[in-house]
Amino acid sequence: MVQMGAVNAFAGTIVAITKNPKLLLIPLMISIILSPISAYLVMEMPTFESFSELSESSDESIIFEEHGTFSQEMLTELADFFKFLLVFVLITFLLQALSQYAVIKGALLAEEGKEYLLIDLIYEGIMHVFQVFLITIIVGIIGSAILLLPLFLFSGLILLSGGSLVLLLLLILAEITLVLFVVGASSMAVPIYVLSNSISASLACFSLAFKNKLSSIAFGALLTVSSFFLLAVPASFIGLLFLGRTDFVANLIANILQAPFQALIQALFSIGGLMLYLEFSKRRTEEEVIEEFEV
Repeated sequence: MVQMGAVNAFAGTIVAITKNPKLLLIPLMISIILSPISAYLVMEMPTFESFSELSESSDESIIFEEHGTFSQEMLTELADFFKFLLVFVLITFLLQALSQYAVIKGALLAEEGKEYLLIDLIYEGIMHVFQVFLITIIVGIIGSAILLLPLFLFSGLILLSGGSLVLLLLLILAEITLVLFVVGASSMAVPIYVLSNSISASLACFSLAFKNKLSSIAFGALLTVSSFFLLAVPASFIGLLFLGRTDFVANLIANILQAPFQALIQALFSIGGLMLYLEFSKRRTEEEVIEEFEV
């Protein structure tokens, strides 16, 4: 009965996406925009080939004494690459924050039976992009803290017990459960912000998920499994299609082919979090009504 909330929310997500497929155009557009940059990054990713060649042609001890493990040229190349990667990651997070707000707002308007234009949703996403980005950072930190707590606790117990297999299995089970819980809880953060326009209110996603633990974990499992299959399907045939190719064109085509699946995953998480929150709100309202009648 408790897990039915997760099933209802996930079913509502599928229905919402099916009825409003144009919402997928927003994350799809962003994935396509990022595709050329991502393809360039993969092509320019530093390798250790130059280091291997340097090791073969020079005396290893001299290299280590003068330059450390890597040559100065390689260190500069790595530094430049990671600077560019950091900028790309930041731009990606901001664009995805825009997309997430826009998709959730569109799904909410659709639930209320209201009309909307994609350009208006994108505009609203731009207006709230930094707030959503901040929420993502804060929720990520809280989620990481939740996952690290049992890791530290069980690690200490495992060391004291001399490497107990039972404790190790318990740790793995606890971490898997908590990951699914965090996935379910964090998916509601931005939807709560869209509804309340309050960053502090969005952080209540964790307390709300804790009050509905089993449903949150079950919903997190549904999102995780769905995302895995949506990533695995294109990765399998794209990998075979461009086997051994690492040039820009191959990477670009591969990214563009994966873009619809990435858009669908983002829509699942965005709309899914909204549906889960609405399901919990509906349940809470029903419980309050029942309590009033009992009194």
